[in-house]
Amino acid sequence: MKKLMALTLLFGVFTGGAMAAVGKVLTDSVIAKFNESDLALMTATVDQALKADKDGEKLDWKNEKTGASGQVTPLARFQANGLACRRLRVVNHYRQQTGSGVYRYCEKPAGQWKLVGPDKAPA
Repeated sequence: MKKLMALTLLFGVFTGGAMAAVGKVLTDSVIAKFNESDLALMTATVDQALKADKDGEKLDWKNEKTGASGQVTPLARFQANGLACRRLRVVNHYRQQTGSGVYRYCEKPAGQWKLVGPDKAPA
């Protein structure tokens, strides 16, 4: 449960039924296998991608101790509800398992990026 809470904080604040849904997704995902150092490397790469000037340049991370790795690709910037937002493609690997998705992040407040959710638009 402690790891679930840390993952939830990493990916934004959820309440009620959303928390239960997030819990199910996270426990079945590649990211659920990550330890704290894996999560720190992935989070640092996500932060770097959110600040990247260019779209489409893949940023890689790898934890040599655990073998966990991934790529984060900054995609298009856009405005939503008056907020600066950005799409990121995130691919994570742990042993033989791979998980990926495109996610929307918005600055709430400026300079502090928060995960809004998965992005259904074509990448």
